[in-house]
Amino acid sequence: MKGTYEKQYELLWDYATKLKRTNVDSIVIIKCELEGERPRFQRIYICLAAVKQGFLRGCRPVIGFDACHIKGHHLGQLLSAVGVDPNNDMYPIVYAVVEVENYETWSWFCQLLAEDLGIENNTGCLYHRQAKMLD
Repeated sequence: MKGTYEKQYELLWDYATKLKRTNVDSIVIIKCELEGERPRFQRIYICLAAVKQGFLRGCRPVIGFDACHIKGHHLGQLLSAVGVDPNNDMYPIVYAVVEVENYETWSWFCQLLAEDLGIENNTGCLYHRQAKMLD
């Protein structure tokens, strides 16, 4: 990385545009708040279309969630959702960088994940997909 942290954050929107252009139907959501006229980064959610389709077509109906701290000049949390592939290996589905791990950020993350995967009930993906398989 070259330049200041501020210059790198300015490139975030270009990165989001490039992800959407190179992997059509991917979802990249950047949430900011305005400080005066400048946007202040809060969080980013990334769901790559190819990865989502791979999960929906080939993975077991299980989703695990985790978070870890981001250390350095700008602190935050990395939230992730992973599935289980046919070889019982972890399969990353989506991830987000958020300002803090709390109820609000997890709710935001889970709501976006549910929309992306088409989960329409609040009993969870496991129940929802099993019900389809039993029919």
